[in-house]
Amino acid sequence: ARLLLVAAVAHVAMAAVLRGAVVRGGIAALSSISLNRLPLRAEDAVPPSSDKTAFDFDVPFRGEPTEIKPFLGRATLVVNVKFDDPITLDQMPGFQALLNRYSSKGLHVLAFPTDQGWFEAEDSNTLRLKFKSVYDFGQYPTAVVFDKADLLGGNALPLYSWMTKSLVNPWGLERVTLNYEKFLLDADGRPVRRYPRKYPPQNIQTDVEMLLAGKPLPPMTPALEQAWQEAKREAVKSEYAFRAGLNYYAFGSPAS
Repeated sequence: ARLLLVAAVAHVAMAAVLRGAVVRGGIAALSSISLNRLPLRAEDAVPPSSDKTAFDFDVPFRGEPTEIKPFLGRATLVVNVKFDDPITLDQMPGFQALLNRYSSKGLHVLAFPTDQGWFEAEDSNTLRLKFKSVYDFGQYPTAVVFDKADLLGGNALPLYSWMTKSLVNPWGLERVTLNYEKFLLDADGRPVRRYPRKYPPQNIQTDVEMLLAGKPLPPMTPALEQAWQEAKREAVKSEYAFRAGLNYYAFGSPAS
């Protein structure tokens, strides 16, 4: 009996040693992962394993979920807009200038307003009228303002949830952080480049031309990299930044 007791104690001790070795090995493996291996640029990020494209989603238009297909072009810019944001004065004329030059060749610009972030007082139809009357933005189907929808959190528009996960920003964040973040989609409805709030639409011209010609995009320019660095700082201090628990919530917006 005494021998059996000794054997049992030895077995328990050995099991404890082995468990400790496994735990230490797991910790060592985790510690060997370098943060430097995280993507530094949107192009470096590996999109989630998915065969979905923008063509798989509906969009809210005139009070109804609507198939997105008619709104997608050979090159499509998707942007979250806010009419009362002062930067609208710079961004919207830039979009219209691109459309004037390239809409006949297949460029579309899709604008998505939201009550999240800085509150948008007007209803969706009024917003469409204001964007048209002030900026001449609103030509079906190449320049469209959709109905207001959540773009962040649990109730986010599925198109935006998929798009932001497919192409994270350069510091690894999925969600949009400010108004007027822009996504460029190719003819297959796949996001190929993401641009920050203050990046001028005119500076996207070369990328648009490449997509319309069926060619790969050129590398990210130093100007775009600098714009993302400035956007990261602005996301911390700007009153127009999306802030969880303050101007948007996990489910719904402050106005919902």
